[in-house]
Amino acid sequence: MSKTVSTRLENHEIEQLNEIVAEEKIDRSALIRKFLLQKMEEYKMRKQAEYYRKGLKSLQEVASAVGVTLYDMMDFVQKEQIRPPNQSEKDLEEEFARGEELFQKIGKVGKEKGS
Repeated sequence: MSKTVSTRLENHEIEQLNEIVAEEKIDRSALIRKFLLQKMEEYKMRKQAEYYRKGLKSLQEVASAVGVTLYDMMDFVQKEQIRPPNQSEKDLEEEFARGEELFQKIGKVGKEKGS
């Protein structure tokens, strides 16, 4: 179910919107909705990327939390130049082991569902 949300804009902002509406050939409310949803997703990606930067979550975890593909999240952190903290060899081995465990679990669940 959708609800109406309203906002106030300055005249020059409305003029800019109308120019984009003409270029995109969609109505103004659809354009505003499109822009709003894009910014909301960007906000979620940026917020989750901070967990990745701090080393609190893996890239896959933040992608899942946002609801985007791993590749979309990889593209985002690359564009924003967000890097995880430096990890020791031990940390990397532990993360790799957790990844292997996850893949094994996924494989078992897939086999059970296929039975």
